[in-house]
Amino acid sequence: MNTAQKIAKESIISFSGIFYGSINRYLYSALLARWVGPEYLGIYSMANAIMLISEVLSKMGMETGTMRFISRLDPQEDKDKISKIIASAMKMCVSFSLFIMVVLILFSTYIVFNILSEQALMVSVLIIFAISIPFNASTLVAAAATQGYKKLKYKAFVTQFINPTILLLSMITCFWFFSAESALMFPMLITGIVGLVAMLKPIQHLSGVTPSQFISAKFNYDLLKFSYPFMFVIILQTFMHWMDILMLGYFTNATTVGLYHPAARTAGLLQALLMSFISIYAPMISQFHSEKNLIKMNNTYKMVSRWLLLFSIPIAIIFIIFPGNILSLFGKEYIASADVLIILTIATLLQAVSGAASPTLGMSGFTRVVLFNTIFAFILNFGLNYNLIPNYGINGAAYATLITLIIIGSVRTIQVRFLLKMNFFSFKLLKPLVSGIATYYAIISLKPFLSNFNFLVELLIALPVCMLIYTLIMFIMKLDEEDRSFISSLGIIKKGLKRNR
Repeated sequence: MNTAQKIAKESIISFSGIFYGSINRYLYSALLARWVGPEYLGIYSMANAIMLISEVLSKMGMETGTMRFISRLDPQEDKDKISKIIASAMKMCVSFSLFIMVVLILFSTYIVFNILSEQALMVSVLIIFAISIPFNASTLVAAAATQGYKKLKYKAFVTQFINPTILLLSMITCFWFFSAESALMFPMLITGIVGLVAMLKPIQHLSGVTPSQFISAKFNYDLLKFSYPFMFVIILQTFMHWMDILMLGYFTNATTVGLYHPAARTAGLLQALLMSFISIYAPMISQFHSEKNLIKMNNTYKMVSRWLLLFSIPIAIIFIIFPGNILSLFGKEYIASADVLIILTIATLLQAVSGAASPTLGMSGFTRVVLFNTIFAFILNFGLNYNLIPNYGINGAAYATLITLIIIGSVRTIQVRFLLKMNFFSFKLLKPLVSGIATYYAIISLKPFLSNFNFLVELLIALPVCMLIYTLIMFIMKLDEEDRSFISSLGIIKKGLKRNR
């Protein structure tokens, strides 16, 4: 396989998992929104944000460090070295996550009553979420280790198939057989335990690491030294991702947060594309950089940036034209967040276009640049939220996200241009842009004819029509060689599935 086929194959596998996982989590949010209402959904959103930020502290950036260290070693010749790296990373992760868990439990009452001014139920939710942190963090570090082998099927299967399925099923079971409160709390803990057990098997298969090595392993300070700057990067990125939720909770109330959550969750579906490509793009860029192959780095950077734009556009068109229809899936009260969905969709689309720049800098060794970028984005986003939310409410939170992503995306692409002499722009980008504009106006013209249908029927008609029009225009404008490689990778996956039967 050439580079395009390898990236396409692994991205399709990753996207299949991420798409399935995103749909499950989306259904989870939709059912939770309908069953428990905006206030309880807001409590879940705030507790989830705090838990995810705590998870980042627990991982200490080791998912990035482990992936990079392993991606530069030979799986056969360096098997012992790889197993020691994995064992050390897992031991450090468990140690840090247990400490974070205890701290969060001790301060849960203070956070809920003194900072967020919420009801006592959130204390219980936060404590249960805290107990799940060691399981979730260890699962993600182990998954990143398999990613270092440039094999995404193990990570995709556990984190995007098993975990979301267990999360959804356990939530439904808790709600039907126990209570709405239990549906908020326990699914996260159940999912964490099952996910870690499922992830240990493939990591042992690939590396040969044994449970006894996890216990006896020494702390790898070289790994920790490389990883911890990424901890600050990821924690600030996580803070920024959940900044709107947390600051809405601070300035408003749980009900307002609950109204904002479905729009943020929907726009976040576009990130499934970004994550599916970056998952394989990052270790490959690391490999090319270690080989000092700047030509391959540049070509891959352009190709992935174009593919991210190409596949994001038709989904963004539907979100922008039919926001009310989509939010009606959560309940009629959530239609009030339609403008928020439009703003966040534009923000996420722009993030996808420039999304390859950050891992390009990180995998090329510019960890401090990545850290400073993230600090800048965090401060900017905090300041915007602080000024816009009191004046514009939930729309202010969405605009803060949009402005931040535009500025930081521009900064990162400029840095890649000057530090690595690489540029994501090419004339090939014009094809998806032209196709997207033409498709947008075609769907806008079609919308009045669909207005008499039920909101769900209207959406089910518009989505395939949009995809068909967009695809036909792309074919009329002729596919590039790398696009043909993407299509040929489907055949490679099909052959691989037949061999595995």
